[in-house]
Amino acid sequence: MTRRSFRFERDYGLPRVIVWDALIDPDLVSGWLGEAEITPEIDGEYDLRAHPEDPSRKTLGRIVALRHLERLDVETSDLGLINFRLTELPGGSRGTSTRVQLAVEVELEDGADTIDADWERRLDQLGALLRGHPVDWANWEKA
Repeated sequence: MTRRSFRFERDYGLPRVIVWDALIDPDLVSGWLGEAEITPEIDGEYDLRAHPEDPSRKTLGRIVALRHLERLDVETSDLGLINFRLTELPGGSRGTSTRVQLAVEVELEDGADTIDADWERRLDQLGALLRGHPVDWANWEKA
């Protein structure tokens, strides 16, 4: 197994507080990442139930770093270490926008190519949620 790091960056035309809520509010996380159980505090749970690929699979996670509106780090059972950094930028539909920098560190045997694509898709789903279009998990495979 090899430890690999992946980095992503996206700008969303909304204030940081709105994007932040989409990372820590279980109802909002369920609209882009999967059904979630989250306790937004250090050492709090950040558990995700897999969606269409295998509804019985659950990713167990713990919040290892948390700085309101700026930083969220989650250590997970199978997605690796996930680091979100949020930076407020000028512009956007409400006067500010948010840059999300995402780093994922994971142990891999194979499948590195799918890690990039999976997280790009997830960030697209986050963008859709922020525009009012949560994932329709019942029809996700058809999309």
